[in-house]
Amino acid sequence: MKISTSLNYQRALTNIQNANAEVSKTREQVSTGKLLVRPSDDPTKVATIENLDRAIAKSDTYTGLLGDLKQRYELEETVLLSGSDILVRLKELAIQASNDTLAIEDRRIVALEVAGLKKELLNIANTQDVSGSTIFAGGNTSIEPFTTLNDGSISYQGDARQIQVSVSDTRDLNKNRNGLDVFGPAERELVAAVAAEYTQAPGTLANYNGATTITDGVTTLTFDHSGGAPASIERLISDLTSGANESAYVDFKYTITDNPNNPGELLFTAKNKESVAAANVPLLVAAGATDEAAAATNAVAGVDRTTQGIAFFTALEDFVTALNSNDTSNIRRAVGEVGALHEGLVKSVGRVGSEIQSADRQLELHADSKIRLETLLSGEEDLDYSEALTRFNEEMTRLEATQATFAQVARLSLFEYI
Repeated sequence: MKISTSLNYQRALTNIQNANAEVSKTREQVSTGKLLVRPSDDPTKVATIENLDRAIAKSDTYTGLLGDLKQRYELEETVLLSGSDILVRLKELAIQASNDTLAIEDRRIVALEVAGLKKELLNIANTQDVSGSTIFAGGNTSIEPFTTLNDGSISYQGDARQIQVSVSDTRDLNKNRNGLDVFGPAERELVAAVAAEYTQAPGTLANYNGATTITDGVTTLTFDHSGGAPASIERLISDLTSGANESAYVDFKYTITDNPNNPGELLFTAKNKESVAAANVPLLVAAGATDEAAAATNAVAGVDRTTQGIAFFTALEDFVTALNSNDTSNIRRAVGEVGALHEGLVKSVGRVGSEIQSADRQLELHADSKIRLETLLSGEEDLDYSEALTRFNEEMTRLEATQATFAQVARLSLFEYI
C-alpha cells in the first residue's frame, strides 16, 4: 500500500481538529456550567429539560397566585378580627344599657358610642384591597358593597358570586367573599313560644286501687296501685313521675303537676314550647274508675315560636333607636341580637383562618415539588465540574501530543537518510 505525504498530512490535521473540537466543547461546558451547550448535543435530553423547565415555571406561577391570595385572606382576617372586637364592645354596651339604674340621658350617651362603632363596622364591611377591589362584595368587587340609602338604612349592593383561583392542576380556592355571609342577619323573635297546657280532674282518688296509666300518644307511664289507692294528688303525681317511671318520664312530652289555679287537678305542661297535636293530649285512665274523667281538657294549645332574620346593620340601628327612645325591652333584645351578630362574624374569621391554612399547605406542596423538579433538572443539564475539568486536562494533553506528533512527522524527509 502506498501512503502519500498528503494523506499523512490530512490524517494529522483531522486528528488535531477533532482534539481541538473536544477541547472547545469542554471549555464551553465549564464556562456555562451546563452539560448541554446546544440542542444538537443531545436532542432527547433537550426535550426532557424543556418539560422540566415548563413544570417549574407553572409551579412558580401557582406560587405567585397563592401568595397574592394569602395576602387577601390575611387582610380579611385582620379586618374581621377588628370587627369582632367592636361587637364585643357593643355587647358590653348592650348589657350596660339594659340595667334599670340608667337614666335616659345615660342611654343617649351610650347611643352615641354605639352609632360610632356601627360606622366603624360599616367601614370594615367596605374594606378594599391594595388593588382597590372591595373584599366583601362577592363577585362585584368594583362597587361599595354596603351602601347607605337616603332614609339612612344600609343596603347590600354586592352579589353572591364566587370567583375561584387555580392554585394547582387539581385544586381551586375561593378569592372573594359574599358580604351577607360575613355580616349575616340576627334572628329576632316576633312571637314568643307558648307551651301547650292541658288539665284533667282525676276524680275520686279512692277509685285508683288498680293499674293506672297515662300517655302522651307516644310514651306511657304506668303504676300499679293494687296495694292501695294514692292518699293524695301529690302521691299520685309522685307515683307517675318517679320510681319505676323515672326514665320514661324523661321522654314524656309533659310535666305533671298539681294545678295551682285549681288544686287537686292535674296540670300537663308541654316540655317543648311548641304547638302539640290533639293526638298527643295526655289521658289518665284508672282501672275500674268508670266515673273518672275520660280525657284531658284543652286549656292552651300552645304557640310555635316565630322569628325573622334582621339585617346586620338594621339590628345595630334598631339598638341605637332603642337607646335614644329609652326602650328597655328592645335594649334587652339587642343583647341577644348583638351576641348573635358576633357569633356569625367569629365563624367567618374561622373560615378565613381555615383558608389561610389551606394556602400555606399548598405553598409547601409547591415548594417541595419545585425542589424535586429542580433536582431532576440539575441531573439532566448541570455539569459535573470535577469530571469536566479532568476530561479537559486529558483533552488538552491529547491535543498537545497530536500537535507535537504532527510537528515531528512534518520534518521527516528522505534527504536526511541519503
